[in-house]
Amino acid sequence: MIKALYLTIFFLLGVTIQTFAQSFRVESLFGPGLTIGTDYLFPSATNDSTNFTLTKYKVQFVKPLKTKLGVDLKDFNFKKIDAKASQIFLATKFSIAQPNMSQNNYFENIYKGEVEVTAITASIRNGIWVYAANLYAEESALSIKQSFTPNLRVYSAYVSVKNFKFIHFYGLGMVINQGKIYPLPIAGFRKKLTNKLKGEIIIPIHIKLAYELNKKMSCDLASYYSGINAIYREGSAFQENDKTLNLRMLKTYLALNTNIGKHYKLKTEVGIAYSQEIDALSSDFSQDMSSTPYISLSLNYDFGNSIFGNFVNRTE
Repeated sequence: MIKALYLTIFFLLGVTIQTFAQSFRVESLFGPGLTIGTDYLFPSATNDSTNFTLTKYKVQFVKPLKTKLGVDLKDFNFKKIDAKASQIFLATKFSIAQPNMSQNNYFENIYKGEVEVTAITASIRNGIWVYAANLYAEESALSIKQSFTPNLRVYSAYVSVKNFKFIHFYGLGMVINQGKIYPLPIAGFRKKLTNKLKGEIIIPIHIKLAYELNKKMSCDLASYYSGINAIYREGSAFQENDKTLNLRMLKTYLALNTNIGKHYKLKTEVGIAYSQEIDALSSDFSQDMSSTPYISLSLNYDFGNSIFGNFVNRTE
């Protein structure tokens, strides 16, 4: 019972976090750990003579603040016994994006910093609730000094745990990005298709098949939408001089997840980025780009001193 509860918590955090981020193994959020990674988007043609490329370097550190596990024995009854768990953890993330245009390049490095607090309450009988708040900023060296703009992402989600072969969930959130407010509906399900194959769908755009090759390796085939990626920062919506450029895209990828020894985990992701568009958040400007391959690598080191994290990793 408790094992099934932990696995369900792991799944919910996985799908909700992947709605906003990619290329990091999500189970690292269940214990103290450090993840480093890099992404490279191959040249995408904007016209006959100009190509756009993007390289990103990133690091993530996770520290659980409080974990509580147990079985509810109040008014003890085998038919009413309930496994419960709760956890609060802090995640800090930092990345450097290096956008480049082959002709007349005016892009600068974009520095992104994030602080996220997530709280989980869960039980077999009453389901699982997840609450999260993320404060972040995406800035260039110039905009940090002249027009620093904090952004906020919050959401809450509920997942049903009545049937572990078919899990469904729903929730609601909000993103405030560069002065723009975006509603964030969360809904979807996960289905166990065979002992080694699982499928999941998240509204609006996320679909994945996950297959376990052996105890140390698994692979994913997935498509998802990546919609918030600042590649140029100047001005601010609050100062009414915003010239931020954002990159939107759809991605389809094949990923190989490998456990290396006791503490290290490597993820290799290769895919295609398509339906790419550079658009200005505060004007009607937009620029379509051609489809192109991309590659992403990330390495996670689990410090190995979290009981909750170790349990999830053993049962994944």
